[in-house]
Amino acid sequence: MIRYLRPPRGRGSRAFRQVVDGLLGSGEVSRSRQGVYRLAAHGEDVAGEVVEAPGGLCLLAGDGRRFAMDSVRGLRPGDRVAAVAQGATAAAVRVLALSPQPLIGQLVRVGKSLVVESLDPHRKGRIDLLAPAPSAREGDIVEVDIVEVDIVAADDPTVSRQATEGRVTRIVKAANEAARAAEACLAAHRIPTAWSFDSKALPTPRSVTARDRHGRRDLRALPLVTIDGADARDFDDAVFAEPRPRGGWRLVVAIADVAHYVEAGSAVDRDARQRGNSVYLPDRVVPMLPEALSNGICSLVPNEDRLALVCEMQVSARGRLSRYAFFDAVIRSHARLTYAGVDAHMRGRALAVSDEVKASLGALQQVYEAFRRRREERGALDFDSREATVALADGCPTGVDPVQRNDAHRLIEEAMIAANVAAARCLAARRAAAKQTGDALPPPIYRVHEPPSADKLESLATALALAGERLPKGVLTPKALAAVCARARSKSSWPRRIWETLVLRAMVQARYEPRQIGHFGLALPAYVHFTSPIRRYADLLVHRALKGDPPAAEDLDAVAAQISMTERRAEDVERAVDAWLKCALVEDRVGETLSGVVAGVAEFGLFVELDGLFVQGLLHVSKLGRDYYHYHPETMTLAADRSGDRFTLADRVDVVVEEVSVAAGRIDLSLAGRRRRRQR
Repeated sequence: MIRYLRPPRGRGSRAFRQVVDGLLGSGEVSRSRQGVYRLAAHGEDVAGEVVEAPGGLCLLAGDGRRFAMDSVRGLRPGDRVAAVAQGATAAAVRVLALSPQPLIGQLVRVGKSLVVESLDPHRKGRIDLLAPAPSAREGDIVEVDIVEVDIVAADDPTVSRQATEGRVTRIVKAANEAARAAEACLAAHRIPTAWSFDSKALPTPRSVTARDRHGRRDLRALPLVTIDGADARDFDDAVFAEPRPRGGWRLVVAIADVAHYVEAGSAVDRDARQRGNSVYLPDRVVPMLPEALSNGICSLVPNEDRLALVCEMQVSARGRLSRYAFFDAVIRSHARLTYAGVDAHMRGRALAVSDEVKASLGALQQVYEAFRRRREERGALDFDSREATVALADGCPTGVDPVQRNDAHRLIEEAMIAANVAAARCLAARRAAAKQTGDALPPPIYRVHEPPSADKLESLATALALAGERLPKGVLTPKALAAVCARARSKSSWPRRIWETLVLRAMVQARYEPRQIGHFGLALPAYVHFTSPIRRYADLLVHRALKGDPPAAEDLDAVAAQISMTERRAEDVERAVDAWLKCALVEDRVGETLSGVVAGVAEFGLFVELDGLFVQGLLHVSKLGRDYYHYHPETMTLAADRSGDRFTLADRVDVVVEEVSVAAGRIDLSLAGRRRRRQR
């Protein structure tokens, strides 16, 4: 705005900025995240509660309407605010009541005083303490009641604001570092860990009764098996396959019948919806369902009768899904297998299972190979994500173990995708049939993944240009994107993981919607989640829809927004704990020289992934030496003025670990073997 209106420089410019800041603060003018200013005088005055949403925070007005928020600085879920709304967007004007939820942070020393460094993902920064906490020490994780906050209606760092103040109400105690990280991050991200009912008194059966079996198809003789990670405790799915006489295969995917035990609207169901999904951390699982269900009667443990909702499919020799049927059954898993064991069996090693199970595994491998060929034909994107688990000893991190995704993982993934596609088709066919008779069935909650937007593709387009390739014109399809990236990768010296990271950053995050938008990554027109009802509420809703008990149409948007938010929340806390524990490993190596690869380039510095640790640190531009560096976005490079030194993606560098903030998951690096530029 200053650039276009050209007020006098110096004192005049500062005065003009103060006027604009005042208009922003009063709500008379609002500013979008893109920096667009607009008058808000003709907006609607609304009041409501700030709530979490898939994209961050939104305003839930008293009449039930939801508004996206232009600025959320200083706001947390649970705050009640007065705002000015224009269309679907609202700008906060003032806080009416603060959230009663305590803020989680770490005590750090600034000068002679202790302040709280917030770990809340929605309210970053430092909180001054009204009074010292007598028993708290530097480094403690604490709960703080906020007693004063200053709301700013624009994302402008030049706006002066009053420091937030608070009182320490509790010190978060934990037995070890893994527990400390889990307790702090779960609280900071508002993950529910307590049930609204007495879960131990829940009347949950320990075995399947004759009454439960009544009216169900008996598949207990079918050699179904579960295939999961070695440390899995809740088993959602069991699989079986056999060749068909005229070619192709019969594929059976049996999924735990959670809907039989969790009644819609019950206390268990309400808590499951609030949690949205299970959260998996290195030292614990925060389950979506009580353990009596998730690890007990619902879990498809071996050699026990279990209730299942079964998807039986016919798969052609070319990997096409020709027919499918869904029905209630009682099953008995014949073996609890692991990915590592099945992968070894697929490579020719012996596996201690029955001949019937071996025959099924052989057919499953053939089905998988047909599905993979079909996947390549339709052009689905394929990523070998680089995952790593933090090894613990007595709750303390001792190292990082890479997780290798093998063909057994892919086999189960393709079988589950097929079942999810069949569920989407089945529900669509039912809706079409109902429409023919004049009835109306609500849509299922789809798993949607939209194509990437033009602005998110900029970095990928730059990288492709450096390899002599360009994005195809017109509508971008997954097949075209996969093809151009494969060509660029073959020409480039960059490792595969750099290219996969660039493609992932270009993608829009998948979410849940009661609208059929399609799944770009899988190259599918319609897709739902059906195969994990123990740990995902979306799947439980699809089970109910298949059983003829879908959620009410007027409730679909709210529940889709809720479970999309809880999914992101769970991912955020899992990443936060992972970063915490990896930083705890690096903290012991402050002052050491480590090697790494440049995983990201920005105007302010380089993000370096440290070898063997699967964690990134920031090498700030001021730590690159005494030269002055310019960022060149067209080559994704930081280049020095005088020396000609250049840093770009995939460069290998030696760095010194300078400082580690474990709770914040932050590592500061400096370039090894270089004189740092003198700091002002």
